[in-house]
Parts: sequence; structure tokens; C-alpha cells
Amino acid sequence: MRKQVACAALLAVGALLVTGGEASASSHREAPFITKNPKVDNTDFYMFRSYEPGRDGFVTLIANFQPLQDAFGGPNYFTMDPDALYEIHIDNTGDGVEDITFQFRFSNALGGAGAAGINLPIGAAGAEKQINIPFLYANVGVGDGNPPPQITVANQDNFRHVNERYTVGVVKGPRRAAAAKPITHAGGPGGNGASFVKPLDYVGFKTLGDYNSYINYSAAHSYGQAAGST
Repeated sequence: MRKQVACAALLAVGALLVTGGEASASSHREAPFITKNPKVDNTDFYMFRSYEPGRDGFVTLIANFQPLQDAFGGPNYFTMDPDALYEIHIDNTGDGVEDITFQFRFSNALGGAGAAGINLPIGAAGAEKQINIPFLYANVGVGDGNPPPQITVANQDNFRHVNERYTVGVVKGPRRAAAAKPITHAGGPGGNGASFVKPLDYVGFKTLGDYNSYINYSAAHSYGQAAGST
């Protein structure tokens, strides 16, 4: 039986937010059952009017899962549960019954031959096999420490050893009354179709060692920060 998770609210993007510094997210460790299934522990939910130019008529929803996932715990951050159904419910009429439901399903797989990973020789001497170990590694620059290794684009499959994708479906009306209609897209890293690539921000060499490089990276990726600013 597939596990199912529901969170009541609005729109279509489920995301993991990993932040450094003081931990401010919720911890649901006081809930006995969910301690066995942290991948489906919906710890926080955010809803706000979109502030991007031309999108003030949209509402953005962000659902957090995976409690106590600290920034310094990377770069092998937790994956979403491929056996779970993640849902966001929208009640537009205030009757306690969903009018729109967004459904998310995730899958993960090892990257291609060009993906950065760790190969370990396993087996008896003379008969070893090179075993590829999953390793999330977005920074493929080598560098010599002066300047620090270059930050590279992390949204291409060959830069990541573990690739997560997801599909999104929408149900209008009570979610058990009709099948979900797939939401599709055109172009982008995931190609055309109904499969999306899970966003991945700069991970670097396990920790963020060069703040100015990250600022330049974030500016180039439309995060709203001017290059070189603090």
C-alpha cells in the first residue's frame, strides 16, 4: 500500500528548504507515528502572494518535509519518498472539502557516466569490482584553493550523481472523485513532458566556503541579489 500525505493549502510546488545558522523549522518528533516516516513529515507550510514582477496575481505555496535536515549535513541531503503521494489541498469555498488538489510523486536514480560520484573497489584482492556510491555533488570545479573552486550549474544531470524527478497532477473537486490530470511543461533540464527535475541549489564542497562566489552565482540565477553585493 502506498503511503499518502496531505497538507491543506494552495498551489503547486513542494520543496525542501535547507538553511544554515540557527534551526527555526518545526520538529515533529513528538508525534509517535511520523518518527518512523520522516520523509513524509510535513514540518512547515508557507503561503504568500508572489512578489516577482508580473506575478502579483499568483499565490506561492511551499511545503517543507524532512525535519532536522541541517545545512551542514550535506551534500548527501535526504531524498523524497518514492513510495509516497504528497498532496496540497485547496479549499476555495470554506466547506472543509478540497476544491483543487495537487499531487506530487518523486523518483530518484543514479546519474550518468559523467556524474560526479565515489567509486570504491569492493571484493577480494585481484577480483575487485568498482562500486559506484551515490553522492550528491554539484560543484565539479577542481580549483587550488586560491581562488576557491568555481561554482557550476547544478541543474544538469551530468553534474549530479543522484537525480530526483517528480510528476505533478491536479484533481478538481473531491480528490477521490476523479483521476489526476498530469501537469506538463515544455523545455528545461527535464526536457518536454510531465517529468520535472527537482531543483538543486549550490552544494559545493560540503560547506559553503566562499560567500562572494555564492552571491555571484545567485545573481546569475535570478535570485534577486546583485552580483558582488552582501
